Amino acid sequence: MTRTVARAPRAAPVPRAAPVPRAAPVPRAVRFGTRAAGVFFVACAAGNAVGTLRHATPFLEWCRDGAWLPPYRAVLRRLVPVAPWVVGGTAVAEAGVATLLLSRRHQEAGLWAATVFVVGISPAIAPPYWFANVPQAVLYAGLARRFRGGHGG
Repeated sequence: MTRTVARAPRAAPVPRAAPVPRAAPVPRAVRFGTRAAGVFFVACAAGNAVGTLRHATPFLEWCRDGAWLPPYRAVLRRLVPVAPWVVGGTAVAEAGVATLLLSRRHQEAGLWAATVFVVGISPAIAPPYWFANVPQAVLYAGLARRFRGGHGG
């Protein structure tokens, strides 16, 4: 006598995921500009950590007196007593942006972070610094938009 063993029904085949389309190549000029911005942020972080940190209180007082938006003056007035922490934190933020800009996987995020950083800090910095920051913000945003073949070619 032969026994037949009942078999479980076969599972339906697992559908394969559609292939992920490759990102458009990053134009050479955008890649170069991104790396240059990364080197610039490294230099800014080092300069603030080595140079500005030693003179943090007078520097922040100068920024407070030259800030061109009233809310920034009020905030900077409260930050003067902890000026070394503010300058040190700024250097750490610049180093973080530089890390993104110089990485291979997060450069686009680094460009947007650089844009936000420069736009956010510009009203707190007295002239002549913010004269240079406005074109920088435009440059970083433009590079970010063109990073993956975006708008404004």
